[in-house]
Amino acid sequence: MENNKYHSMPSMVVSEKEKNDEWCEQVLNAITAYMGSGDTTYNMSRARDIRNYQVYNGELNQADYTYLTEQYGLTYPARLVNYPIITPKVDLLLGEELRRPIDMKVSTVNKEAVVRKHDHKVGLIMRSLLDDFHQEFYEEHGINILDQGQGLPVPEDIDLYMKYNYREMIEETAQDGLEYIINRYNIKDVFKEGFRDLLVTGKEFYRVEIVNGDPYARRVDPRTIVYDYSSHSDYLDDASWVGEERWLSINEINDIYKDYLTKDDLLELDKMRNLYKGGDLNSYNSSFEWVDVAHGRETRIRVVTAEWKSLRAIKFKLSENKYNPSRPFRKMVKDNYKSRKGENIQTKWVDDVWEATKIGGKILVKAQRRDNQVRSVDDPGKTTLSYMGCVKNNTTGRPISMVDLLDNIQMLYNIVVYQIELAMARSGGKAVIYDTSQLPTNLGMDIQTVLYHLKTDGIIPINSKDEGNQVSTFNQFQQIDFTLSQSVQQLINLKVMLEDMAGQVSGVTRQREGAVEQYEYVGNVQRSVIQSSTITESWFYSHAELKQRVLEGLCNLIKIAWSGGKKAGMILGDGAYMFLNAMPDISLQDYGVYVGDSGKDDSMKQVVQQLAQAALQAGNIDLLNVIKVLKADTMTEAEKVLERGMEAMKKEQQEAAQQQMMAQQMAAQEKQQDFQSDAQLKQMDAEAKLQVAKIGADSRIKVANIQSETDRDIHDAKEQGEMAKKIADHHIREREKKDGKEKTGENVSGLSTSREDLKRAKEKI
Repeated sequence: MENNKYHSMPSMVVSEKEKNDEWCEQVLNAITAYMGSGDTTYNMSRARDIRNYQVYNGELNQADYTYLTEQYGLTYPARLVNYPIITPKVDLLLGEELRRPIDMKVSTVNKEAVVRKHDHKVGLIMRSLLDDFHQEFYEEHGINILDQGQGLPVPEDIDLYMKYNYREMIEETAQDGLEYIINRYNIKDVFKEGFRDLLVTGKEFYRVEIVNGDPYARRVDPRTIVYDYSSHSDYLDDASWVGEERWLSINEINDIYKDYLTKDDLLELDKMRNLYKGGDLNSYNSSFEWVDVAHGRETRIRVVTAEWKSLRAIKFKLSENKYNPSRPFRKMVKDNYKSRKGENIQTKWVDDVWEATKIGGKILVKAQRRDNQVRSVDDPGKTTLSYMGCVKNNTTGRPISMVDLLDNIQMLYNIVVYQIELAMARSGGKAVIYDTSQLPTNLGMDIQTVLYHLKTDGIIPINSKDEGNQVSTFNQFQQIDFTLSQSVQQLINLKVMLEDMAGQVSGVTRQREGAVEQYEYVGNVQRSVIQSSTITESWFYSHAELKQRVLEGLCNLIKIAWSGGKKAGMILGDGAYMFLNAMPDISLQDYGVYVGDSGKDDSMKQVVQQLAQAALQAGNIDLLNVIKVLKADTMTEAEKVLERGMEAMKKEQQEAAQQQMMAQQMAAQEKQQDFQSDAQLKQMDAEAKLQVAKIGADSRIKVANIQSETDRDIHDAKEQGEMAKKIADHHIREREKKDGKEKTGENVSGLSTSREDLKRAKEKI
């Protein structure tokens, strides 16, 4: 560095007046010194991380294999190239991470929120104890007390409800806000890139800050960061300082730091931009490389950002509290406050985070106390840096990555494949040993003519006895075999062995990659996959722990970024649209984020999907809800969708059963009514028939009586007529006797008349 005094960290216990730009630059230069050249622990670690990424990306350093490819100053007829066996295994774990859902739950954890929840639980218990009284009061007076402002009914199991189901409105808002940030800024992709860093370098870092009024998480390249870590933890939470370097273009610097750059700073940046046209590059890169000038692309400027924890003295004036003497009133006063006689001044030291950024080694910006320091409502004296990270196996002394585990196997694998290619380059057909002294020169043939006849005719003409020569005893039919030897098969077996070894060392076996032999049993394959997942679960666990810390940091930044409220909308994964309405009271709480076991949740989600299909076949859920279960991002969401679908189907079935019962009852009533109608009709018919019969009987009786009376009248008339005839005959005879025979002729006409009158009288009768 420019001055040796910057190699040591200045004091953190200084007054507020001493915390100026010079002090910030001293701290920044001390941190930047760790990024310089030299065989320091940080540089060795960064060099290893850079090489690991080269191996992952398939870049091959030929110098590592010179001892094999070049001997006696000559090269072999084969090419040494990289055949990656590390990249597919790392990418498989990345794909599994993308498939795993982020199942999170936001809860308030400050004391006031805990007291509110406890009071709510006590209220539910009291209401449950008064249920009997409410029922009796309702039966006696007909007034439902619960309907007069009591709200929702009391759950059956209050403890279970308070543990898993009860959530305050502020918690729902915070959860919606966190989901908005994840969807708005694609935080899941940021986590994917960080998980790849963990697998390749054994390190994973993020910076959680407020950007454009919203909390934001940015992935930090582990090759560009230095830090003061604790040997007792794998996480960066308690680090006292962190430094990050980035190579940015002039436009990127203007976009990020435009609010802090002055006109002179902008002119200095333009000067750096034009260094490749003849500027003095050494004035910037004298002892540390700050400007990278490359022809054909934009100039890159090194930007170093540092954060560190300082201590800040806060003074309080204590006043007596007559209501609670053990808890006096406290009022914060200025640092230069001079106490009066009798005043009790108390001083407390709290964490104070500062930051500074140097651009191109010349421009110092943001040398200030860091804004938006997250502090707990219950413990305001503690705060953390905006950088969060995980160093795999840091407690063992040296980080180990997946690439570190497989690096030597990758080298052996490349060597074996190189030897196979070399053997193939050396291979050929069978060759005949031909004595050139036996060329039939007397026939005018040279070696090319002999080879031609060998190729076309299959005959090799020789002259075993030329003029003046003895008969040759050389065996002209000897052969040399240049075909592939048995060593190639051995090399292939060694190649397969290395592939299996890579799977055993990394935990990503060929069965997990989908390479299943036809003779393998299904149960053996499943056990192999389960065992493989168990071996690699430690990588997912470290990533999930850091993911939970980042989400909790984002959630606690919400109360600062949205202290005045926030209204927004977001599109969910299934195409739905949700509104976000955060009120200012969101800033009055502390939040904890619980992230479920993503591996377990993913397995349970698959089981829930299978159960949903079984429920569909059993008729317990409809097809639409099954589709919603399959589209659910998390196991909890799939469980809720399945639960709601089954409840809705159960309700529909109950309604259908009630409707069927009502229909049956109505049918029975209609049948009963029809039966009663038939019975009434039959009764009316019987009564009608009885009435008709009665009327007929009465009529017959009346007719019989009339007939009897008529017959009696006729009989009486006949008797009267006969009696009258007898009387008339008697009178006639008496008259005849009286008048005598003389008057017989005179009375004949009169008698005839009397007879005719009697005859007509009889007819009338």
